[in-house]
This record gives sequence, structure tokens and C-alpha cells, in this order.
Amino acid sequence: MKRLLISTEFKHLCREKVTFIIVIFSVVLAVLAFFNGHLFSETQSKVVKTALQSQQDSITTAATQLPERLSTTEPVNWWQDRYDLRAQAFYVMVNYATKPPLAQSPIAIGQADVLPYYFRMLVQEKQQVVQQYDYVHPLNLLLGQFDLSFVLIYLLPLLIIGICFNALSNEQHNGQLRLFLLQGGSASQLLTIQILLRGAIILIPFLLISNLLFVLVRPHIDPAVLLSFTIIALLYCCFWLALCAWVNSRGKSAATNAAILVTCWLSFVVVLPALINTFITHANPTPSRMQYLDSFRAHTDEAKKAAEKTLAQFFQDHPELANANGSGSDFATKKIATISAVEQAMQELDVQYHQIQQAQLDKVMWLKYLSVATLTHSMLVELSGNGLSRHTAFMSQVQMHHQALQSFFAKEIVKANQNGDFSPCKGCNARPTITDLSTLPQFDKHFSTPNVSFTPLFWLILLSMLLIYSTFKNVCTLTRPQAEGAVI
Repeated sequence: MKRLLISTEFKHLCREKVTFIIVIFSVVLAVLAFFNGHLFSETQSKVVKTALQSQQDSITTAATQLPERLSTTEPVNWWQDRYDLRAQAFYVMVNYATKPPLAQSPIAIGQADVLPYYFRMLVQEKQQVVQQYDYVHPLNLLLGQFDLSFVLIYLLPLLIIGICFNALSNEQHNGQLRLFLLQGGSASQLLTIQILLRGAIILIPFLLISNLLFVLVRPHIDPAVLLSFTIIALLYCCFWLALCAWVNSRGKSAATNAAILVTCWLSFVVVLPALINTFITHANPTPSRMQYLDSFRAHTDEAKKAAEKTLAQFFQDHPELANANGSGSDFATKKIATISAVEQAMQELDVQYHQIQQAQLDKVMWLKYLSVATLTHSMLVELSGNGLSRHTAFMSQVQMHHQALQSFFAKEIVKANQNGDFSPCKGCNARPTITDLSTLPQFDKHFSTPNVSFTPLFWLILLSMLLIYSTFKNVCTLTRPQAEGAVI
């Protein structure tokens, strides 16, 4: 009986032109979504490679032209001299912090199109580096780029609804279901075969093409990542298939089923994410960016006006530098002292800003369970390496790198000032105070990233199982009167 049902349903689907249209549409969507994400990732990779190559070229050029600089007698502006610590610190340094995209990044672009993925590092206030961008949870970008996650979350459920909304209902309303029951058939078995076959027509081409493209175009991808992507996609689509089965098991007309399913799609994919985002935004509003910038400018002006006091406080906080200081009035030393003072003055506001963002993310961690779309999207974005977990780790590493550069230049500038390297004699060029740029602190691009949590998958499984259980109960209730009427 099972083989007969599968064969009959398969032949029925093959006779329908819409079946081939849906299969082709699923394949086309997979190809377009993959290459859109792939090209975006390649663009970012090229930018990162260019930045790192520029950094290496700067080191090589400095080593090559050092003899010429040592022998020159022409005047050299220190702020343009790559061999001057002050110029390197504040103006000409080519030192990048980068976050290269991962091999699996085409899965979900997420907020990679708005979040910074590289910084040119200079010795300046960290607020001008790490706080120049606002970043929020991906729920704030409800649609986002056209990538595999967009197709999976938004479009595949619509295709599933479009092909599954009339499962069992056609047989019930044209009288075929009663004849089928008289022949000893099972309505639950019929519904299961219809739903699974129709779902497979959509999902299998999408997954096959997506995984094949990853293997062919991005050969360095980890097979475990592809397996995780496949499992997430299967469980998400299984939820929609279970939902379609449950709606069809209630015995309504095909038109009613379609209306209910489209309403469910709008609720889970559009309305609930928007409501969650609105609630989070109003529950923990982010401080005004203009207020932050005004405060930053005010503290900067205050530190510059009280230059001597700022310098004294700097050496009080860094006694190891004060002991080596020969000229506290040096421009570069004052500038570094001012930077340190502004950072300390802004620390309270930075902490407040971070706490509010963390409170928003904590709420998202729980509220995302209200919508299977947000739940799946969060997993896909983190799996792709374009989520906030990896970005937060990157920004933490940027701050550490910025602090390392600042400490390095503060120590070396004070030492060079004490040795008189910046003004060896009246009318003389400053002595080269940094001759090997490779000794500068380099950014560690192998920063640790938290592992992707797959705990939400159990929630998808639980919801699907509850829908399946309720479906079988509904089918039994639906077919009992027909079976009793057939016996009479």
C-alpha cells in the first residue's frame, strides 16, 4: 500500500506543471543566493588582502629606503617621515586590524554589510576606532541581503505552503478519501506521504545545489559546517511541513488552509520579529549617538585646555615613563597624555553603552524562541561567521591591539624624547627613531570565537513533534465519521 501511495502521489505531482516550476525555482534561488553571498564575501576578502598587502609593502619599503633616509641632508618634515615615531603613531602608520570572512560566509551575510571588518590603526582615542559604528542585533535588519539564509527563512516556507496547502483536503472534499478508507487505506499515511513528497521536491534540490556549490566554489569549507547547515535547513523546513500537515488535518477547504498558512508565515517571519525588535528597542534604548559624540568632543577640549595637568596625571598613572622623561613639554608626549585622559573620561559612558547593548542581546536570547524564523536566522548567521559573537570577539581583539600600539608608542616616544632624538640640533632633521616597522605590534587575526550553540534546534524539534502529534489526533477525528458512514 505504501509503495502504491508513493507511486500514485509521485505520478500525480509529475503531471502538474507547477511541480517542475517549483523545482526549477528552488534550484535558481539556491544558485542566485549562493553566488550573491559568495561575491559579497569575495569582495570583503579582497579588501582584507589589499589592506594586509599594503601593510607588508610599507614594512618592505621602509627597510629598502632606510639607507637613503640616513644619508639625506635635505629637510624632512617629521609628520611625513615614516622613520619618526611621532609620524608613525599619529599620521603615516600602515597597521590594520582585519576580520576576514570565513569559507561558510555565503550562508548568511547577516550584518556583515554594515559592521566594520577592518580598521586602520593609529594612536588615537579608542572611541574614534571601536565606537565609530553602531551595531545591533540582526533583527533590526529584517530582510537583509539576498543570501541562502534569506531564501531558506523567507521563500522556502512560501513554496512549501504553495504546494502543500491542499494535501488531503482535495481527497476529502471530492469524496476520494471515503473510497480510499473503504479500501483499507490510512488517512494519516496518505497525508504523511503527500507532505513528505511535496516537501522533498522543494528542499532536496535546494540543499543539493547549495552544498554542491560550496564544495566546488569554496573547497576549504569544513564538512561539519555543511552538515550543520543541512540539519538546520531540514529542521526548519520540517516545522513548516508539520504546520502544513496540522492545518490540512483540520478538515477545512484548500482556500481556508492557504489563508491560515499564509497568516502563520506572516506572523512567524514578519510580525513577530518586528514586535520583538520594537520591544527590545524600547525596553533598553541605546544612548543617543549625538550625545556620545558631544561628550567625546567636550572631554577632548577639556583635556587639551588643561594640557599640563593632563600630562602630570598621565605620568602619575605611568610612573615607569615619568622616570625616563626628559622633556615633559614634547608635543607627542602631550598628545598621548591627552588621548589617555579622554579615554578615561569616556570610560563611564562606554560602560553604560556596553551594558545597554548587552541587555538587548540578553533579551534577544530568550525572545527569539517566539519565532522559528528569528531562531533559525540567529543560528545561520552565527554559523556563517557573520554574527555578533564573532564580531564582538573581533572588536575585543581590536581594542587589545589598540592598547598594545598605544603602550608601545608611549614608551618609545618618551624614550626618544629623553635621548633628544626629535631635536638633535638646531636645523637638523630628527634622527630615525624607528627603523624596522615589523617590530610594531601586529594584529592577531586568529582571535578566538565562541562556538555556535545548536540548543535552539531542540526547540524546533519539539514544536514539530507537537504539531505532528496534534495532526494525527486531528486525522483520527476527521476520518472516524467517514469510516462509520462507510460501514453503515
